[in-house]
Amino acid sequence: MPIFTNAPPQDDRAYSLPLARTPANGKLIGIITTHDLIGCATHWYGGRTIPCEGETCKACLEGVPWRWHSYIAAMLKGTRHHVLLEFTAQASEKLIEYRDAHKTLRGCGITAKRLRNRANGRVMLTCTQTDLESIHLPPEPNVTKALSLIWGLPQPEVNIADRVRQQPRLAITRSNGKLAKKEEITHD
Repeated sequence: MPIFTNAPPQDDRAYSLPLARTPANGKLIGIITTHDLIGCATHWYGGRTIPCEGETCKACLEGVPWRWHSYIAAMLKGTRHHVLLEFTAQASEKLIEYRDAHKTLRGCGITAKRLRNRANGRVMLTCTQTDLESIHLPPEPNVTKALSLIWGLPQPEVNIADRVRQQPRLAITRSNGKLAKKEEITHD
């Protein structure tokens, strides 16, 4: 016998956000809706981006190199769609500069475009302050949960929003455009 209700059930699909990337041609323009970025080492493996799982990572064991990616949520200009955005470590440096100067990323206006309009061209990111008086931002989504849905990760293992800030992250120091030093630091 079916159970009828007057509202859909509450489930973790509410955290689902479409993943958007900077297009080869044109620009991606939006306003960040998260207070901070979150990132992890990832692999291009099996035709898609997957998170690195450390010592037991199948991609690592097969010698696939990793890259660090950051993730933020943003509301896109024009469509007002709420999406998840992915950036490389290099593009993330602009986000970190803005966050450090303003104590948050929420409300930061971003414009992302690719160098030389190539599909795999370097992402050039510009961050600007926006007038939040005239804009209504949606509530901050749980980016970790959204990523866990995209990557098919078990929810109990990923639902650690309070502990994410205590996880070590990789600090990359560049000298003349080359990797000079890697060290683990903890995020406050």
